[in-house]
Amino acid sequence: MRSLLRASVVGLGLAISACAAPAAEDVAAPTEDAITSNDGTPLELRFSGELTARATDTPRRAIASQLQYVQGILTSAAKANGQANMPTLKNVVETVDGDKKRITYEASLAVIWPKGRATPASYDLVLPKDVTALDAFNAKYDGACGRNEYGQDTFWHDFNPLASGCQVADADAIRVSASVQAHPQATQGKYPEYGQVWADDSLDVVAVFGIIGSNTPSDEGARTREQLLADAKSSLRGAVRTDAPTMSGVIAESTVSGTIEIDGRVKKVNVTGFLVQEAASAGSAFNTRYEEATAKADLVIYEGHSGLGKNINALARNTGASAGKYQLVYFYGCQTLAYLEPSMHEKRIALNGAATDPDGTKYLDIIATALPAYGDNGRSTLGLFHALLDTRAPKTFNDLITGISPLHLTAVFGEHDNTFQP
Repeated sequence: MRSLLRASVVGLGLAISACAAPAAEDVAAPTEDAITSNDGTPLELRFSGELTARATDTPRRAIASQLQYVQGILTSAAKANGQANMPTLKNVVETVDGDKKRITYEASLAVIWPKGRATPASYDLVLPKDVTALDAFNAKYDGACGRNEYGQDTFWHDFNPLASGCQVADADAIRVSASVQAHPQATQGKYPEYGQVWADDSLDVVAVFGIIGSNTPSDEGARTREQLLADAKSSLRGAVRTDAPTMSGVIAESTVSGTIEIDGRVKKVNVTGFLVQEAASAGSAFNTRYEEATAKADLVIYEGHSGLGKNINALARNTGASAGKYQLVYFYGCQTLAYLEPSMHEKRIALNGAATDPDGTKYLDIIATALPAYGDNGRSTLGLFHALLDTRAPKTFNDLITGISPLHLTAVFGEHDNTFQP
């Protein structure tokens, strides 16, 4: 199998207004989601941090630049990972001094810890102090404190302050002892919102597959797309496949449409499969088409390289949404739990209103991987598709992620406000 990860710079486009003078604020962003995992234990790390940033940097962007190093720390030492790009922040204080500023903050970070490994009462973090000088930090400690796998600019992916011989100078880093507790919103036995999925008597699936090795029919991405489409055609009544005209940035787009009968009623099913070389560079035509297709989708799937977050967040920013429309999203690539930014949640808060959907999760659940993921020949994608088709035997999220390799440390988040019961 091929690892679904490729080197690239992760995007950190996280929005919040910066202050021009010393200020204290609670950062307006989605609060920490609920979380479910079969193979890991959901934990919460709480700590206070500080950093130096450019005066023009938003606090959330600057803090995300610092916290991305948590990924290397957790994966190297514990085979764990956390939502590095989606911490809950409060008491953020900015003090501007010329073209730079000092930011202090309090953070809560959701972490998936491998089951079977003892859970610590606290966890020590060593984080770069100055996010305006990360290139210098990487150059200084790459090799001594872990070795970059995808280029020195992404050394955060491999940073390991516990490596033999690693000594990080106090001038370069902050050292914090994070308290560790069971995640306060860990859940078991929650269901996808089957009732909302079928409320309009249809199931709409949009799946994007990225090229894993080379653009040939035998490539894993191409084969898995064809497998999904063939399975849909054989599973549905009167199924018809339509291949879309060639579009810039899209290798192939096809839709299979048909029907199934549920409780004596005929319901429509549409499955659209895209094949792209790389989601982040597919271009504006693809982004527009993808947003249009996903705006009414019940199930959205991505299988491919994470691109160290670049591909995951390009899709997240362009995934369509409709007010009051439930969506289940599966990001099947390396460390998608850690790379994902809150853009999908922010979009839903704006659509549905903070009073109705304060966390951006009322109509959104996400399945993601905490560790590197390897192709499974479409098994988990087909499992999700068939699970939503079979309303007579609804599956919990725990059931759904049982079909995903335990090596990936898969988690579901956002399901705490789900109400469906069979």
